[in-house]
Amino acid sequence: MKILKTSLLCFAVTALSVSNLSAQEKTLPEIKLPELPYKPTIKKGWVGQYVYQFSFNDSTKGGKGKDRVYYHIIVNRTNSGYVELSSEVRGAIRSNQPDKNNVQRYESWISSGTKNSWSKHDETDTVIAPTARLGTDGIIGRLEKYYRYTTDSNWVKGWVTNTDLQIDHITGKYSFGVPLPEYNLEGDETIVEIIFTPAKKDVRKRKNTKSHKLTNVDYITFSDWSLVEGAFKEGQQEIIIRERIPVKLEPSHNDKKLPAKKGFIDFYLVLKKIG
Repeated sequence: MKILKTSLLCFAVTALSVSNLSAQEKTLPEIKLPELPYKPTIKKGWVGQYVYQFSFNDSTKGGKGKDRVYYHIIVNRTNSGYVELSSEVRGAIRSNQPDKNNVQRYESWISSGTKNSWSKHDETDTVIAPTARLGTDGIIGRLEKYYRYTTDSNWVKGWVTNTDLQIDHITGKYSFGVPLPEYNLEGDETIVEIIFTPAKKDVRKRKNTKSHKLTNVDYITFSDWSLVEGAFKEGQQEIIIRERIPVKLEPSHNDKKLPAKKGFIDFYLVLKKIG
């Protein structure tokens, strides 16, 4: 294959949208790859841009009166960056692979070092729960938590450490270790503690820098998300992945789960072989 010029590759990766995938996934909305303040420069391997889109706005509650429990989570988040797999490994890189040292069967690529990611993040968490006196069942007050983390529509730089690709040319399958972006973001946290009798209200506000990961939004659980597998044809020079990652707001209070509310994160990747 002829070596593609970096400028042409960057244009192709940036300009390509979900239109090539729409015939396969007509029920899913369009996803476009955002413009980022970076372009890859590798000349051999697999390279492409990914994007995660997460929009969740729902609440769950239980109990009445003094026993009322309420959770409301609002998240609007975009995570994006480039997968740059420039180091080839001879043989298989997954564990328990048959004939793992067969370099004709397996084509494996890994990333060299930590890569940057970019994220836009806007999150508001509201939690209201009753408080009881230690050792008794009587409700004596209420605890309220209000968290807000936002990049104000700006990109914040983070990092990705775990991406790789293994192709099995015998079975015609690929397995891709997905990028898991991380980033630090300062936010505002307010905690209100209310005592009913005698009446008392204590409000504490603080700035807090939190490490945000793809799957660590408070009170939301995520399905397993680490590896994507798919079909691979001999001579294929491009891999397009479109997946939805299920998420669930299902917190517990006093060992009882509240009604679950479901959502998803959209993942999209266009990966091209060069060199």
